[in-house]
Amino acid sequence: MVSTAKTAKLTKKGKKGNKEIKNDKAENWQKVKIKGHVISDEFGGYEGLIGLEVLEDYDAELVKSSKKRASKRSDKKEKVKSKKKKVSKTEEEEEASESSSESESEDEVVFTAKSTRKARQAERHAQKLEKLKEKRQKRKESRKLKKENIEEEDGSESDDNEDNPSGQYVLLRPPQSDDENEEAAEPSSDEEVPQLVPASTEYEDELSAWNGLGVPSNILRALAEQGFKSPTQIQSMTLPAAIHGKKDILGAAETGSGKTLAFGIPMLAGIMELKQRNASSGIRKAPKVKGAPIAPPADDEHELTPPPDELDHVSGASDEDSDAEEREQRKQTPLYGLVLTPTRELAVQVKNHLVSAAKYTGIKVAAIFGGLSVAKQERVLRQCPEIVVATPGRLWELFAQGNQHLNKLDDLSFLVIDETDRMVEKGHFEELRSLLKVLNADEQKKQQRQNFVFSATLTLVHDLPDHMQKRNVGKRPKFVKQTVDQKIESLIEELGISQPKIVDITSTQQTAQTLTESRLLCPIDQKDFYLYYFIQRHPGRTIVFCNSIDCVRRLATLFGLLDCSPLPLHANMIQKQRLKNLERFRDCPTGLLIATDVAARGLDIPNVEHVIHYQVPRTSENYVHRSGRTARANKHGITVMFMEPGEVRSYVKLYKTLERTEDLPLFPISERFLAGVRERVNLARDLDKEELKLKRVQSERGWMKKHAEEMDMIIDGYNDESGSDQDEDPFVIERRRNRVHVETVRAQLHSLLAQPLFPRGFSFKYPNSENADVTTSHTTSAVDTMKAAIEDQKLAKKQRNKRKKNA
Repeated sequence: MVSTAKTAKLTKKGKKGNKEIKNDKAENWQKVKIKGHVISDEFGGYEGLIGLEVLEDYDAELVKSSKKRASKRSDKKEKVKSKKKKVSKTEEEEEASESSSESESEDEVVFTAKSTRKARQAERHAQKLEKLKEKRQKRKESRKLKKENIEEEDGSESDDNEDNPSGQYVLLRPPQSDDENEEAAEPSSDEEVPQLVPASTEYEDELSAWNGLGVPSNILRALAEQGFKSPTQIQSMTLPAAIHGKKDILGAAETGSGKTLAFGIPMLAGIMELKQRNASSGIRKAPKVKGAPIAPPADDEHELTPPPDELDHVSGASDEDSDAEEREQRKQTPLYGLVLTPTRELAVQVKNHLVSAAKYTGIKVAAIFGGLSVAKQERVLRQCPEIVVATPGRLWELFAQGNQHLNKLDDLSFLVIDETDRMVEKGHFEELRSLLKVLNADEQKKQQRQNFVFSATLTLVHDLPDHMQKRNVGKRPKFVKQTVDQKIESLIEELGISQPKIVDITSTQQTAQTLTESRLLCPIDQKDFYLYYFIQRHPGRTIVFCNSIDCVRRLATLFGLLDCSPLPLHANMIQKQRLKNLERFRDCPTGLLIATDVAARGLDIPNVEHVIHYQVPRTSENYVHRSGRTARANKHGITVMFMEPGEVRSYVKLYKTLERTEDLPLFPISERFLAGVRERVNLARDLDKEELKLKRVQSERGWMKKHAEEMDMIIDGYNDESGSDQDEDPFVIERRRNRVHVETVRAQLHSLLAQPLFPRGFSFKYPNSENADVTTSHTTSAVDTMKAAIEDQKLAKKQRNKRKKNA
């Protein structure tokens, strides 16, 4: 019988003639608070309410032992009843024998009570602890055997079972039956005991493309839930060699091609294999589950609940033992995998992808990066995750402080360096070289480690800088341009890679095939006009990249006044605000993100339609990675490079490195509506200047007033806000005029923004044509507009060639 109670008063009933003994016992017994649920077997054998704490997780042995004790208690109860009947019959006949029997029973009760509570207390504690340890050991071994059997069944496919041909299992909770409630004690909580049952095969047909790659079934199930029905090209080329052949992988593929899972799946599969191998060989103990059942001792004599001091002593001892075992178990948990990324946002993204793929594997993943509290990340590392995704700076900081889990770096089994070309650049990420020295200190362990190196620009080679080219005079040049093979060989040597498999599927243009590239020529002071025109003309999720933080701040303020709701992102922002802005950008279908190159590498933001290069990128790698934020996963996207005359030289150098033979096509702009754009942007600029001027004046006034108060000085116009002298003060008059002007400009800007910039029904299909057909909406896709412009340019080029031939 299961009943819930928070307090239990322990009482003991004596016979009718033992009133003095009853009073003494009532004084000794105390109220005991028992947390949780209480089990009692109809108070049989206890002569009162005696409880044991219900355990949420219990095994069959605990139920069987409770059955045995219940049967023994019922037998004892019957014997006691029969004895009482015999005594009542003999009371009327022999009073003398009754008194003697009562005195004997008194002595027995007193003797048993004293021996139970005092004399045999220490002995029972020792026996109880020993039996608890024996029971724990038996349960650990039984769980270990069950786990091995489940893993064996999970890995093998059964042809007889038609409902579960894949051999996968999931945790389901069976419904309770009345027979089971009568036969065995159940937990009093609403949660039921989970059981392993075969999983359904709803994803089997969808995952046929993954067959033969060596991906475990539980990882395939997680991939199917995320909608990855087939592997990408880089995944299908790297997974067999990484999983079956245990090869080191050097992968180069275009942005958005699935490189994260290309190294994540082999790492998860390898960790599962290592854990299964270690568990079967007995190297590591099975993980201890919190709240594991503690079977009561099989001692039939020790049936009563011990006094309060004894209860506290026993619970404290068991808690200390469990905590000690848990800490010891965590110390034994190895660090299997390490993923290094150049940016914090990329570390969070990779961690989320790995967690989703490892949903049914039990593998823990943690992200460690700068900008957040060190104490919080130390608490995360105390959980001993099998995989750590980190940036080199914070990882080296925690390692240098002697973090226990990071001290296992020398025993690493998998190392991933994402965006490798950026990570190994000279002058950047010096902590990475320190980490590589630690990782490659032991030659034998370095050979056993599996490495993954991925980047979209891994095989991209630069020309020599101008100052080196000038010094290359004569027959023997001092500096020679590095080839692709030399670049890869230097990476292999620096990272300590052995048995490499090089997979390069990058195209000649280095960007995605579904990406439409274009450029826009304009003066430097008119870039804001064209950017506002593009955003209003082609609404959609847009990222604007700048080369400096000051440019990001200026554009964020300007377009905030134009009601575009921009979201800035740069290195000087606090990390929480950076992550929050990225989340807002993901949630808004027409979001505008203005960022530096911090957001250029690796970020997988879905459905980014436009990428604007407000300034020409400094390197070709930055151009490729910036443009790779759109046109991901075979979706279409467009990139527009705003170029002023002073940036032509950088543009030519960039395209020479990318080995392009033709200029980018020009993005079409309708000059007809630029007048309205200029009016709005100029008003926003004026408003920005006036607000900045007003803030400076107020800060200067506050500074002067503060120091005047500190010196006990009185300055005219600073103390009386309503006096007549205040109105005649030229400083206050100018300040009021500025406020009025700011409010006037703001009102004018709001009135303009309330009017539509483009008339409805205007067609931008041929924006340079005067006889355009006015049929479409005022907003169209930028990709369609650019493709139509490219077709027009090709047609015009053919006509010019025909004219030349005819002439």
